[in-house]
Amino acid sequence: GLPEGWEAREDGEGRTYYINHTNKTTHWTLPPEVRAEIAASGGVEAGPAGSAGSGGRVSFDEGFAGLSVSDAPSAPPPANGGLMPPRRSYSLYRPKELPVAQQRALEYAECVVCFDDMYKEQAGVFCDARGKRTCAHFLHHRCALEVRSSNVGGRRCPVCRAEFQDVSEVPGIDDDPNEWFKIVDLNGDGRLSQREVVEVLKAQLPIDYRRLEAELPELWKTWDVNHDNIITRTELLDPRRGLLAYVKQNFPRQDQADIPDIRTDKQGWFRYFDYDQSGTLEQGEVVRALIKTFRLSEDHSRINSMREIVNAVWGVFDFDNSGSIEVDEFSQAGDGLADSIIASMGG
Repeated sequence: GLPEGWEAREDGEGRTYYINHTNKTTHWTLPPEVRAEIAASGGVEAGPAGSAGSGGRVSFDEGFAGLSVSDAPSAPPPANGGLMPPRRSYSLYRPKELPVAQQRALEYAECVVCFDDMYKEQAGVFCDARGKRTCAHFLHHRCALEVRSSNVGGRRCPVCRAEFQDVSEVPGIDDDPNEWFKIVDLNGDGRLSQREVVEVLKAQLPIDYRRLEAELPELWKTWDVNHDNIITRTELLDPRRGLLAYVKQNFPRQDQADIPDIRTDKQGWFRYFDYDQSGTLEQGEVVRALIKTFRLSEDHSRINSMREIVNAVWGVFDFDNSGSIEVDEFSQAGDGLADSIIASMGG
């Protein structure tokens, strides 16, 4: 078997490659010292490396849904012992145990702390003491600083729980393209994957991100000229022919429907935020919806107060302790959850 920290996988073409989870690198062949360790223990390699050819693929959806997804090396197996540049790690980008409210925020290009649209404010990322990013997530810069200064949970990303030491501001794409690319290039190899491009554009531009996520895999072929599933800085940022210019021009953000008035149309308000039409909302979803309804995103103290209000009255209505509430329980006149929350807020 493989030593601890190593894993064998197959790419989209059935070729075996190897992941070193310790230093987050991928290899077409095992390094000599690893092969020697396997031989010394009497083990057998977990499958040979495949034949030469174009790089493997990990689908866009798989990259977000999986708990541990690492791209295969993007070039044919090399003759230098198999060492490849570190690949991008979107492991735990959207953990399965992540609260629904934060899942919605990631899905709808919102900050996971204040739930306001990411593009409306300066973005920030978490990094180590040397300024290297520690995870793939974007927050509003001010919210990332709030996480850094908070004692709740320590210095960990509120999404993936990766440890960090500091926060770096992400400059505007047009303000400082060189520094921008340096920060968003998660593994520092001078190239970006589809997932990196989508997430940073969702975080910084008022675009139709749903269309972009749906159409980018096909569009990618135009800029990914060597079909290795990554693009260079020039391919992305060329002012006339780059992918960024194309996205800005062809994917404008669509106007969203107004939020119904919670005081006069409680059921309409509930249905507006019941995205999956399940007829229920979880506690975190209600908090997120109220923050957006009353435009509390700019004031962390009011956000925390809203969480406390909902938490204080929630148990009265969540009879089965399921963590969710139905539309009738929410909207019942006089003694439903909606009226209780409105009364707690002073009207």
